Amino acid sequence: MSMNAKKSMFPSPRLLVDLFLSFAKISLFTVGGGYAMVPLVADMATEKRGWLTEEEMMDCLTVAQSLPGGVIVNMSTYIGKKVGGVLGMLAAVVGVVFPTATLAVIIGVMLGNIGDNVYAMGAVQGAKAAAVGLVLAVFIKTGKAFLKGPLHWVIAVAVVAVILFWQISAIWLIVAGGTVGWIAYKARKARAAKTERVR
Repeated sequence: MSMNAKKSMFPSPRLLVDLFLSFAKISLFTVGGGYAMVPLVADMATEKRGWLTEEEMMDCLTVAQSLPGGVIVNMSTYIGKKVGGVLGMLAAVVGVVFPTATLAVIIGVMLGNIGDNVYAMGAVQGAKAAAVGLVLAVFIKTGKAFLKGPLHWVIAVAVVAVILFWQISAIWLIVAGGTVGWIAYKARKARAAKTERVR
């Protein structure tokens, strides 16, 4: 067995703790659901930890949206597995799920229904607005990095329109976008080959 394989199967305890704590902090202190966590996870995994490149982060987000289940759990699974193998994956997923589940139970027991508490509801509404800003920020940043041509922008805008007006499943939109990109790539290759033959 190679050293890299052994490292992947038996990551260091420090890495496992880092994966757990990194995802736990994001999970615990982010309000607004899975998509509100996306920009924080992206920044943590690329800028702060250097676990993924920006392109790998885009792949991670694409896969996470294509699979059933919560996007942030899928992202933690992808990143944890890539960085620390199966144990890394478990550490990251537990980091996402455990803090919020524990906190939800505690709050449920202590406070019960907060629907009539105007202060609590005001705080939730403010947090939701901040979460929308975070989500927009990550997609603007991602768009600048990966929408490099007119076709990319057309696909992106078309997907936004379809989601807003028809609410089609993300998996079908990703498949459609990939198909259009593949066809465009094949067409460019064919044109390039034809131009080369003419020369």
